[in-house]
Amino acid sequence: MKALKITTLIICGVILLSGCNRIRKPGSRFNDFDLPSNPTVFCEELDADMSAMSVTVNGRTYTDFGDLKEDDSEYSIKECLGYLKDYERRRVYTLTEDPNNNYIVIKNLNSLTGDTRFFRANDTLHKDIYTPEYISSLGFECWCDSGLHHEMKEAQVSFILDAEDIKSVGYCFNINGKVACSGASEYADSSPFEKGKMLTVSITEYELAQIAELDKPFTVELTFTVTGTDGIEHKVEGSYNREMMLGAYLCSLSIEQDNAGGYVLEEDI
Repeated sequence: MKALKITTLIICGVILLSGCNRIRKPGSRFNDFDLPSNPTVFCEELDADMSAMSVTVNGRTYTDFGDLKEDDSEYSIKECLGYLKDYERRRVYTLTEDPNNNYIVIKNLNSLTGDTRFFRANDTLHKDIYTPEYISSLGFECWCDSGLHHEMKEAQVSFILDAEDIKSVGYCFNINGKVACSGASEYADSSPFEKGKMLTVSITEYELAQIAELDKPFTVELTFTVTGTDGIEHKVEGSYNREMMLGAYLCSLSIEQDNAGGYVLEEDI
């Protein structure tokens, strides 16, 4: 069986990586994680409503949530933001594996035994959010009814490619009238798909985060293009339009070749 190469271009946002992007174990030295040229000094304070320590970062308040699930867990730093007031060696970072910045990590660089704490954004209270698998809740009462999941939720659409000599299928998700993401499906060696091949495309909560509420239905418009073995790209006539939610799955579509040599999207209702 040939492996599929799936390429997805995220249009809704770009992740910027700073010079302190590394993968580190908690016991390793962070001396090479330099502060940015204009570091922010953060104040760690007791949040009376949450009954736990909190830090405000870029207008969002984060409250103490958890630590590393395992002592040897690895995590990837995305950006060095600054440090805690009066504790220049207690640095504040965002995480590469957390695209929506729902967590920050506070790391004591003077500690060789870890001292790594994860703070969760207060605006995620009472919500079930994607959480990197290495973060373990410490069971604070304020977070007791706030869920987490370690696999990013997605909505999936499968379709049958009922045409020959097609080597690539492009797709574009419009959500609530805005472009959310686009990409293409093809074999790694660029060989053509077998006629009748079932392919699946999806949109994740990351792409949806900026344009839709994750726990409510959203309006999908899904369009396709196909590229033949001759390298010519064709627009697939028609589109899939429907309300979906994260976790939904549809498998009633097909891309077919018409009598004029064009391509059309059909739905078996």
